[in-house]
Amino acid sequence: MTGERILVVEDELIVAMNIESKLQELGYEVIDVVDNGKDAIDRALETKPDLILMDIVLKGEMDGIEVVRRINSTMDVPVIYLTAYSDDEVIQRAKRTEPYGYILKPFKKGEIKATIEIALQRHKSEMDMRDILKQKIFSDFYEFLLGAMPSSADESSHEAKKMLLNVFAERIDEDLKPFFKDRIENLTPEEKNDPVTLFEYYTSWLVDMFSRFGVQSKIVLFEGKNYIEFLNCPWIEEAVNKPFFCLNCHSMIKRSLKWTKLDIDAHKMTTIAEGGQSCVFEFE
Repeated sequence: MTGERILVVEDELIVAMNIESKLQELGYEVIDVVDNGKDAIDRALETKPDLILMDIVLKGEMDGIEVVRRINSTMDVPVIYLTAYSDDEVIQRAKRTEPYGYILKPFKKGEIKATIEIALQRHKSEMDMRDILKQKIFSDFYEFLLGAMPSSADESSHEAKKMLLNVFAERIDEDLKPFFKDRIENLTPEEKNDPVTLFEYYTSWLVDMFSRFGVQSKIVLFEGKNYIEFLNCPWIEEAVNKPFFCLNCHSMIKRSLKWTKLDIDAHKMTTIAEGGQSCVFEFE
């Protein structure tokens, strides 16, 4: 597999040049080489690379692990860490960002190629599994929703609304809860008991989960409050014609939030179907 576009994040110039040269010899396209966290995040969002090689130690306020955590909250891209450290504490921190591999410095061209190929293949397999998951959830159940959703949202539809939410909640538990449990398995007992850390992992999982359905979303902190914002709606026609359809996303958020056992609820603020530029839900 060659021609994949790779972003290199490395703060040692000589090492960065060496990596770039080896990657080009192997047939990969190096879309950029940056040496700090801010530029890494900006370039990742701008160029949407197929893979990122990330040094753990970087210039500036953020190390590579923190950079990857932030990138993971907004996009799905495989990351391989470059590091001269094999310290267990550092590795444990890095593991929580779910990287696709590690390369210890100094490294050889063959090692780089093998690690990249394995990471790319693993990511492709996971993407295929996501497609299967999407098809599973939205096959019979999605058709049921389209057919059962009332065309109006008046009080006479209250029972239908309640019934649909109950059915949807059961399906969410069945299909999505196992993936949430897998995500938090990497947390230590102390982190699971820390509300801030647990909420960060939950929101990261939530962004990733909605991306599987074609929804671009991000977590926003504004005036001390957390929000999840959906930048698009893949089902806008259904949402406009069937006002109850927007209950789907709200229900997915509220139901999955219960799995964390955090004392937090989610409230709808605006929706695209109602004329908003985005769909916004507030956590409080």
